[in-house]
Amino acid sequence: MSFFSNWFGATYDDVKLVSQATKSIAGDPLIGDPTALVVTSKKGVITLGGIVPKEQEKNRIADVVLNALTNAGLKHGRLVNELKLAHR
Repeated sequence: MSFFSNWFGATYDDVKLVSQATKSIAGDPLIGDPTALVVTSKKGVITLGGIVPKEQEKNRIADVVLNALTNAGLKHGRLVNELKLAHR
């Protein structure tokens, strides 16, 4: 880490984070409706929003995003999973 990162805090490319997360969600065949999901990032904190049918899908989406960011070498602060379960 550089002197500036230590002094001023880490910097993140929020646009790339959202792009990579969105692309990874859309590319996963086990995710039902990726267009119903919202991905945002502010200062490296990625937030997932939307409604999903099952807890398993909620967890899968978070895992897919984290794996994609790691594989792409994109630095991020944390992931906030605010996905809600659909009422039945």
